[in-house]
Amino acid sequence: MLAVRPPEYWPRLSYFALMAQADTFVLADTFQYSRQSFQNRTRLRNPDGWQWISVPLKGGQHGAPIEAVRIRDHLPWRRQHLRALHYNYHKAPYFSCFMPDVEALLDQPWQHLGALACATVGLLRDLLGLPTRLTRASAMKPRPTTVEAVIANKKLIIPEDVQAVDGHLATHLHTYVHPTYHQNFNGFAPEMSVLDLLFDYGPASADLLMQGSDVVPRADEQTPVPR
Repeated sequence: MLAVRPPEYWPRLSYFALMAQADTFVLADTFQYSRQSFQNRTRLRNPDGWQWISVPLKGGQHGAPIEAVRIRDHLPWRRQHLRALHYNYHKAPYFSCFMPDVEALLDQPWQHLGALACATVGLLRDLLGLPTRLTRASAMKPRPTTVEAVIANKKLIIPEDVQAVDGHLATHLHTYVHPTYHQNFNGFAPEMSVLDLLFDYGPASADLLMQGSDVVPRADEQTPVPR
């Protein structure tokens, strides 16, 4: 089973729940960058509810391949992101276990969004202990720029909420009911970066994020779901 999604910056639980259902997950860094997406930003819990942290980009790049989108690295965004993580999560039970890996990644001099976003996905996959194989579309030959070019007759899982985009290519749909869990501040806010879960639950994170995750055949498909 194959899943194809653009790389995101420190992605959310649903992103990794989909990944865990696939044998191979293609990071579609050759696809077009889209403003107001999660490709260069994510959400963290804070005392007021939640906040964005965003990677600043040079202007005029909407529609460019994600791998080619340039970061405005003269701005102190990495220091700001690390400060936000420390402020909001330093009291979380597993913060000291995982934060050194996050710091080491953000300490690198990133120039392009694609490489940075793919690196955050790869690190989180490893920290969650998921066995799914990751492949960057930019490393494939020929380099695909559409889902159809990636799948090459393989069984494709897509999130239920993107059927309108490439649902005709899918053999299976990923359904997801976001779990409610204890967070570092009072109340619960969904759609946070999976870092939120890791800092609070550590080794139990992968099992928790898979609650409410399922793969079902598309309505007109008769192929049984692999178990």
